[in-house]
Amino acid sequence: MPVARLCQLVLIAAMLAPAASMPAAAQDAVRAMPPEAEPGQATDETVRAAVAAVLVATLGGEFDAMLELRLGDPTVEVAGPRDHVVHGLGELRFDGAGEDWLAFRYRARFDPVTATAGYPEIRLGAGGEGSGERFVPNDAGLLVELEALVAAELESFPGAGRVTLQLDDVSSLQSGRRFLQVEAEGLADFGPVGRTGARVDALYDLQSNAWLRIVHALGPDAHAQDLEGATAGP
Repeated sequence: MPVARLCQLVLIAAMLAPAASMPAAAQDAVRAMPPEAEPGQATDETVRAAVAAVLVATLGGEFDAMLELRLGDPTVEVAGPRDHVVHGLGELRFDGAGEDWLAFRYRARFDPVTATAGYPEIRLGAGGEGSGERFVPNDAGLLVELEALVAAELESFPGAGRVTLQLDDVSSLQSGRRFLQVEAEGLADFGPVGRTGARVDALYDLQSNAWLRIVHALGPDAHAQDLEGATAGP
């Protein structure tokens, strides 16, 4: 059974079952966030279970090597009788990552009638608030590599032609000893098509020297008819 599917089954079972009846494996795989992580206002286990299900499905589909997920208490904002917004802080750990956890923030719609959550918005990192997070100097070599990878992907879209990407506003946040999160904004030059702003969010594995995630988005002034599909992101 794939790791992501096993993690999903274990997590959902653990969220729905009383602690005393959990299998030992479930108690080990699903953990509560440390008290100091970020307290929330809602403790409804139905909300937690629904959000956990969509987070595991989404993150498990993106990261095949995801092993464990832990969530802090969610904060629930009521926008309507069947329209609640749930957001909070979580952490995930990859197979082989030791005790290095990667923080993330999430946001999802929740329907209290059906007890289900919608597709979540997920942003990796906690802005320095996560366990073991610290800002580090930018790595010039990695930035050149990142610019080239994103530019090559943009060039694959119809009508793009040759693309030059220059990232100027860059921040690098390291989580533990293994993960480096890079957030950057800059300018994508499509030559005759024109220029537009660009944002890149990426995750680099310092252990395997590989990019685990690269998400990019172009500014609103990009010409959709010329750059069909050139905006990528969750």
